[in-house]
Amino acid sequence: MGEPVQAMLQAIQSAPDGPHTAAFFDFDGTLFEGIRPRRSLTTRPADGNNTEVLLRGLSGLKTDAHRGSLLRMISETWRGMPVADLVSVEKRLCDDYLSRNLYPEAWELVCAHHRAGHTVVLVTSATPWQTRLLARELEIDHLLCTEPEVSGEKFTGAIAGELVWGTHKADLVEKFAVDHDIDLGNSFGYSNGGADIPMLRATGHPAAVNPDRDLAVAATGNGWPVFRFEPRRSSPYHIARTLLGALALIGAAGAAFLCSPGDRHTTRKRILRWAPGAALRCAGLRVHVTDAGNARATRPAVFIFNHQSMIDSLIVPYIVGDSFTPVVTHKAERYPIFGRLLRAVDSLFIDRSAPGGAQQALNSLITELDAGKSVAIAPEGRISPTPRLQSFKKGAFHLAMQAEVPIVPIVIRNAGRAMWRKGPVVRPGTIEVAVLDPIDTAGWQPETLNREVADIHRRYLDTLQRWPGTDSH
Repeated sequence: MGEPVQAMLQAIQSAPDGPHTAAFFDFDGTLFEGIRPRRSLTTRPADGNNTEVLLRGLSGLKTDAHRGSLLRMISETWRGMPVADLVSVEKRLCDDYLSRNLYPEAWELVCAHHRAGHTVVLVTSATPWQTRLLARELEIDHLLCTEPEVSGEKFTGAIAGELVWGTHKADLVEKFAVDHDIDLGNSFGYSNGGADIPMLRATGHPAAVNPDRDLAVAATGNGWPVFRFEPRRSSPYHIARTLLGALALIGAAGAAFLCSPGDRHTTRKRILRWAPGAALRCAGLRVHVTDAGNARATRPAVFIFNHQSMIDSLIVPYIVGDSFTPVVTHKAERYPIFGRLLRAVDSLFIDRSAPGGAQQALNSLITELDAGKSVAIAPEGRISPTPRLQSFKKGAFHLAMQAEVPIVPIVIRNAGRAMWRKGPVVRPGTIEVAVLDPIDTAGWQPETLNREVADIHRRYLDTLQRWPGTDSH
């Protein structure tokens, strides 16, 4: 993380704690890398692609021309469209476009403000249908945005109130401060566009994030910090390391088959032992493990891990070894190469949508544990769209309780930076892992299971916020 961001984290830590200090974040280009749709702003997609409609509303308002484009888009594209048409694609927009382009540094800043108890506000010219799900992921409760007018569950093509842009954006920030007893002199403002200079000037700690020319000039003249967040775009180097890692994975698995023909058990163990390390090294990924001994101390056990990336499927066997059964979603079985490798190591594929699928999987896993094999499960149930820890499903905890085996929590951070959800390319770097002490489940009861799961979820949050061996921000 760059020095300006570290300095801002220190400033956040030094600012007065509590809700009377606020942080005002712009949206597109500030929290995530700006997205530019390819189609015209004023042509309705002929194929009914409403995700494209929402993307076009994130075109960025940096000049009067852009401001006019957004107004025309809402007037000409949204007029007469049922609100339900956009509500139905909000999640796709958030998961497939916004979350995967989230700046890790912006995430750190938002988390730092949350830790300080500050009031965090999203201030944007975009609409609720484009912003509220990502705001929810970032746990931002306050949203000041452009409100398209709705009548009879359809958009009228007009704006309810004013477009949240320029001086009106600054006026909204000042009004919010009065209504919520915010001290703007102690508060923070973040944006990437010159149109937001009035908003930034209203705060005591303004910052420019990947600024355009107008904002860069203003930031230099006023001595504001300038952040240059690394874009999520893939370079030829990233692509080359990704291909090298994939080839290493395939090569190590192939070597395991060649070295033990016809011996499925030995082949499986060799794949788990050889392939993860080879793939990680060739992809340029280093894994730093804290308390690695906890991964080997107790067997059989239920290993649980937070799930940010496809890379987690390499990290877990790299740490745990070859004597466990991976538990994965049935969708992974369809992956062309990776699915075959998962089958080769006897992964258990779970289809929670099938009647009785979850219970059948639970019974199979109890059999595995009774035979002395460990299992590894991501209790979030899916790859998290952002670094935020999702709620835990209870299947892994039911399993440990019924089999009377310990739970070993594996906490992973930075895996999402190396390869975001649905991201096709690996970015070399260091992934940090902490293996927590095993948790005895012998005394657990069904009526107290919710409390036990909540306690383990808190342990994950505490570990992610106060990483072992480092000072928290």
